[in-house]
Amino acid sequence: MRLIAVMPDETQVGSLIDSLKNLGFDRDELIVMDLADEQNQPKPKDANDELSFLKTEREGLWEFGAFSKGIKGLKHDQGILVAVETPKHRAHTVKMLMIQNGATQIIQD
Repeated sequence: MRLIAVMPDETQVGSLIDSLKNLGFDRDELIVMDLADEQNQPKPKDANDELSFLKTEREGLWEFGAFSKGIKGLKHDQGILVAVETPKHRAHTVKMLMIQNGATQIIQD
């Protein structure tokens, strides 16, 4: 199961990441991205040169798009996304950490 939190600012994101690390998650298990930066997507021919570009799960080999466009129910276009894959039995704990650290929206998919 994946939980995705929309965080209002970097300070809260740092705190959430620290809390998740204390829970046993590694930083490389998280996807963290600024929604404002994602609005300025690269052109298709430049996509391979962008280090911050993320391919969504639903796209074909030569297609690309914004990670946030593949998240159903996302109501924000500002803030920072923090996505974490978690076992079902830990989902409630992760969700509580997201709430405690100031998430303005939490999506479970």
